[in-house]
Amino acid sequence: MKTTFGPQRLMFPCPTGLIVTGTMEKANIVTISWISLLTSSPPTIGISVGTKGYSGSMIKKGSEFTVNIASVDIMVEADFCGITSGRDTDKFARTGLTKIESKIVKPPIIKECPLNLECVLVSSGMFGTTNHFAGKIVETHIDTDKLSETGDHKSFSIEAINPLIYIGGAREYRQIGKKVGDAYTIGKNLL
Repeated sequence: MKTTFGPQRLMFPCPTGLIVTGTMEKANIVTISWISLLTSSPPTIGISVGTKGYSGSMIKKGSEFTVNIASVDIMVEADFCGITSGRDTDKFARTGLTKIESKIVKPPIIKECPLNLECVLVSSGMFGTTNHFAGKIVETHIDTDKLSETGDHKSFSIEAINPLIYIGGAREYRQIGKKVGDAYTIGKNLL
């Protein structure tokens, strides 16, 4: 038996991303959990940003942004960046988060986030009341201490990254639990 609820905003787990727009001199952060990889070639990420806030207009204006995946360690700062407006608040100053100059794009990355993606806007549009942005990933940063092999981006430790996970609908944060299987492998048991 299942219980029905009509259309709801339930989706989980969602990484908590701190999206940075602007420049090193004047940067803004917004917390977004509606993030998804759209394609692998070229690596492209999609984010959804409300139309009432400041960040959507900043992405349109600058055509670049960074996606910084928050760890559980900065949960309070991440939540703050989602409940305040960059029009009125310097979120870097208020949270103590540290700007680091990006390699390619103008918006900085956030030092305290273990995974950072530099993105160039390739597409945008409206769906319902939400801005949807597709950004081609032009550079990836991972904290070196989260890698078992410095030169291999796939060698990251998810436990060390400890990403802050948002549970849509329940409006709560969680952290990742134990590994339960290997993708693209475990299903072969049914072949």
